[in-house]
Amino acid sequence: MKATKIVGFVIASVMAMGGSTVWADSLCPDLAQQAAADAQVKQAEALDRAGKAREAYGAAKKTNFDCVTDSTRHEALLKRTAKVVGSEEEKKGQLNEAFDWYERAQSQADASRMQRKMVESKPNDINTVSRAIDYFRHHNDAAQEKAMRAHALKNVEKALVAEEKSFASVGKNSLSELGLAKDWSYYAQAGEDLVRARAAKRGDIVAADDGRTFLSLALSYYDRAEQPDKAQKVRDKARALAKQYESKGEGLVAGDYYVIAGESGKATAVQKETEVREQKAEESRKKVFKKDQDDLEKALGF
Repeated sequence: MKATKIVGFVIASVMAMGGSTVWADSLCPDLAQQAAADAQVKQAEALDRAGKAREAYGAAKKTNFDCVTDSTRHEALLKRTAKVVGSEEEKKGQLNEAFDWYERAQSQADASRMQRKMVESKPNDINTVSRAIDYFRHHNDAAQEKAMRAHALKNVEKALVAEEKSFASVGKNSLSELGLAKDWSYYAQAGEDLVRARAAKRGDIVAADDGRTFLSLALSYYDRAEQPDKAQKVRDKARALAKQYESKGEGLVAGDYYVIAGESGKATAVQKETEVREQKAEESRKKVFKKDQDDLEKALGF
């Protein structure tokens, strides 16, 4: 009898304190908030039954997660409605949005499918392909990651085909295409050797020319090819040409060659000397012209 009274006292005490505490291990501060959270879940479920998945997800998302009585039921509602919205976005062709919703639904199969579809829709977009590679790598999907990297390698090859056309032009400048090929090789984890070999080949061709534009271009190609020894030969050639033009008094051209040779200080000095010399020559020409004009006027009696 005494034990029964003690138990009754404990229960009464807990009920008296229960106005501010739901359970000892609950994060919900009170019963009122718990009731409100459960009501919110029911409202979201009603919207879901009415075919309003987006609104249902929004209502469920506003629910106080700490106070929901049945968290499993709440989480299932969020996943279910997010997947429905994802399907709606996919049907509209909004693949990025569909992917985001499938991620919220924690549906990896659908999210993976969206990554593949995005690559199919933008096969030449490096950002789209790189995101797909990162996604599959993060999810340890080795097969899909390998497929995406194989796709990137095909784009390396496509860029090199485009490079051939650009190099065939008068300017022989295909650096943009080589740069794109190198970028794709990073994601392919292959093909960089092909890019370097192509860049070296282009460098050899333009380096045979003495023109300032082609020698400067050769340096860029050798930089892409990672061949500093050949680049140095181009600079040596440019330096020799600079001295030739300097000896002929063509300082401005000599200066350009000195820049290619990597001697910008020498280039500035030579060009400044040339400017001073040309300025003096111009002043002398003006003086001669003025004298000739004065002599002519005197002879004509003006």
